[in-house]
Amino acid sequence: MSRKEYPEVIQAALQLIVDGQRSSLALDKLLAEKGIQRITDIKAKTLDVLLDYADIILEDNSLTQEELRNLKMLKLFFRIEEGDFQKNNKFSRVEAIIVRQLEKLYDDNRLEYQEELHQSDLQSVFGLGYDEYMQIVSKVANEHLA
Repeated sequence: MSRKEYPEVIQAALQLIVDGQRSSLALDKLLAEKGIQRITDIKAKTLDVLLDYADIILEDNSLTQEELRNLKMLKLFFRIEEGDFQKNNKFSRVEAIIVRQLEKLYDDNRLEYQEELHQSDLQSVFGLGYDEYMQIVSKVANEHLA
């Protein structure tokens, strides 16, 4: 919250998380208080939160189990589903994050087991199907090998 300016409703939702109120009932109550009928009405902003968090935690090129749990919790809390990034025109940000990570993984021309797990976690967090993810991997691999 301290790195980005979010709309009031998003700040309030994030404060719920900080306060340990991570239930869908708490979020629904907040949305109702703010006059928002459905989570889909603020879906683009909730996706931004997840993407901003991913950018921050991946600055060190690693994804700890706690960070992965936090990403999954944000997805559940904000009811982010497979295809939401695509539907809300956020796929280019997802792709940029994954490309940065893959480029760093390919820098040493070796792909170790931990790095494979890291890729799998990224695919899962962003709800990408195998084909979608492999398109990004192929693009980066082709550029890296060229």
